[in-house]
Amino acid sequence: MSLSLLPPWLPDWDGASEAATALDLDNLRDQADALLDLVFPGDDELLDSLPEDVEAALVPTLGILGQTLEDGLTGVDLVAAVWLVRRTARPYLSRLPYELAASIEALPGKH
Repeated sequence: MSLSLLPPWLPDWDGASEAATALDLDNLRDQADALLDLVFPGDDELLDSLPEDVEAALVPTLGILGQTLEDGLTGVDLVAAVWLVRRTARPYLSRLPYELAASIEALPGKH
């Protein structure tokens, strides 16, 4: 781990190092950027359409993912942040707009 934004006790670190060596990290960055562009396009239309509890659950983890990309942290940090987003979103997928749910589900998950 580097100067990560995520605490070391999160389960999202388990296997992240191995996954970072196996995944196409450039593609993962592109997928993460596309997800963030969908959620934060410059207006709050999508966020405003989400139920408050869903927005409250997703925005912090998406913020961590965005900061991980912006700070150019390691591939391991990126994988852990992506896995955190997927894990956090899982209970809410059925309540998300299709495009947002599909973008999250398209991210690689833990095996």
